[in-house]
Amino acid sequence: MITRLHSATLIILFGLAAFAPGKDMPLQIRAVLQDSAKPDAKFFVGKVGNPLLPLNLADEGLSESQKVTLENGSLNLFTTATVDMASPFASLAATVKVPVGASRLIVIIVPAAPGTVPPYRMVVVADEPKSFPWGESKAVNLTSVDCSLEIGDQKLLVPSDQVTAVPKVTKLDEFNRAQTNFYHKQNDQWVVVAERQMQYVATLRRVFVIYQTLGALVPEVRTLVDQKPAVPDKRR
Repeated sequence: MITRLHSATLIILFGLAAFAPGKDMPLQIRAVLQDSAKPDAKFFVGKVGNPLLPLNLADEGLSESQKVTLENGSLNLFTTATVDMASPFASLAATVKVPVGASRLIVIIVPAAPGTVPPYRMVVVADEPKSFPWGESKAVNLTSVDCSLEIGDQKLLVPSDQVTAVPKVTKLDEFNRAQTNFYHKQNDQWVVVAERQMQYVATLRRVFVIYQTLGALVPEVRTLVDQKPAVPDKRR
């Protein structure tokens, strides 16, 4: 489930993470920013008291993999390259607790509710093939209402504020395509958000990000496509 931290709880957690002794935990992440109002926002990642590194972000889709340092099991994101130790929370952009044992994550950065501190939140999706196999998808519902997804003969509920696993699609046409429809709950009715024909193959993974911009009447769907790396030919 996507976790939203209240500011008081955040201060306690962040204070422990910033100043409690402990061994740093390396983590490989790929990041994407979902912010229609500030699509060019810049962030920095690392450990308070150490030099922070710019967060890799791509103009479109997932960024290149980047090694980051956790602190007390949390990934912290900042809006400045340095942190004022006298006021360490002033530049905190977002924080998220990383699942125990995770070594690779996809991190989706989204604006928090207006007036919330910190101003962004992060949603994490497992990036290890054992947790997110090739040929499968994930649906991330960032909205406050339940959504649903139909792919081929599959019908899945995509609850609000959750990451939902989408199994491998098996009912495909001769071009490995399947009709892919998204809906959102409006009162007691399911209303179409998007209808698409997509190709599903064993070398691709997709992350469907369902979001709603401020003032919009219906959600939108952004599709992040991840292609399996080619295996080098050892004969060469």
